[in-house]
Amino acid sequence: MTSAAGLAIKTLTDRNGAPADGGLRIETLSPEQDTSRFTLSVAAAPDELDLVVRETATGARVLLDSLTAEYLSDFVLDVDDTVEGTAQFRLKPDS
Repeated sequence: MTSAAGLAIKTLTDRNGAPADGGLRIETLSPEQDTSRFTLSVAAAPDELDLVVRETATGARVLLDSLTAEYLSDFVLDVDDTVEGTAQFRLKPDS
């Protein structure tokens, strides 16, 4: 994840009262590789088998189940700020 995404995740999880073990959960909605869709939510803690990715500067955490981690292994999580001041997360190929 980029440092901008880490900052946005940290802000989001702090606003939602997530404990230190919590983070942004990304889950796969559809299993097809070409049209995979994902959902985002704030989680209080990782599930037992989750992969936890931590952004070093902010300590922000992304929680991924094994299927989602496999799909996203070649991507970087980034964020765009919108006019309304909300964050819009996006995945970009890891270069």
